[in-house]
Amino acid sequence: EYVFRLFFHSCISLVGIYYFWDKEWWKSGGTPSLFQQYPHQEIAPGMAWYYLLQCSYNADALVSLLEMSFEVQPNPKGILPYRLGWSKTVRGDFREMFIHHIVTNVLIIGSSFFRLTRVGSMVFLVHDISDVPVDLSKLANFLKWKTTTALCFATMVLVWCLTRLGILPFVIYRCVLYESWLVCQSGVVDPIYYVHYKPFFVVLVGLLITLHLAWFTMFLQMGWVLISK
Repeated sequence: EYVFRLFFHSCISLVGIYYFWDKEWWKSGGTPSLFQQYPHQEIAPGMAWYYLLQCSYNADALVSLLEMSFEVQPNPKGILPYRLGWSKTVRGDFREMFIHHIVTNVLIIGSSFFRLTRVGSMVFLVHDISDVPVDLSKLANFLKWKTTTALCFATMVLVWCLTRLGILPFVIYRCVLYESWLVCQSGVVDPIYYVHYKPFFVVLVGLLITLHLAWFTMFLQMGWVLISK
């Protein structure tokens, strides 16, 4: 499973870096271009394929999480002969991961429906890049490579801070909060619709950032165990 994840995250990160390298919204001070000329921004075939790949992976990740977390068990004392119970392979952070997958898939569908693929692609890329050292550290831990695990874990914490606790809240989320009004600049979008739909994205992206902070505290606890033992 984690070899597949590492392969996907590595490949899609390289594709994203190559495809978005010269895009204006990734340049310093270029985030207003995420919303300017909306809703007449061109969605190139590369962006469409990028979104389709991301959507398919995240939908599969949600289904895989449910398959790994639940199993059908006999229910001799109940009315029904079987019941749904926790599996032995359930993750310790199932609640956080389940919420994360739900929020992610809703954001994918919402940003695609409202043609906000530029800002959506930024969210994709910072997540994919930070997932590479996560997958590496888990694989090294499974193989009991202690030194490699420690190095990958340290890299994971640094990349996580830079991407999910740095770029995501202070660049992407900031522009959603303070620059997204530019969608009304062209005169096509009625400001009343902007006021009604903006909280949908503000709340969901805010939930992602909150989950990243929760996971980061888990990383710190894991790091302490790694150092002390």
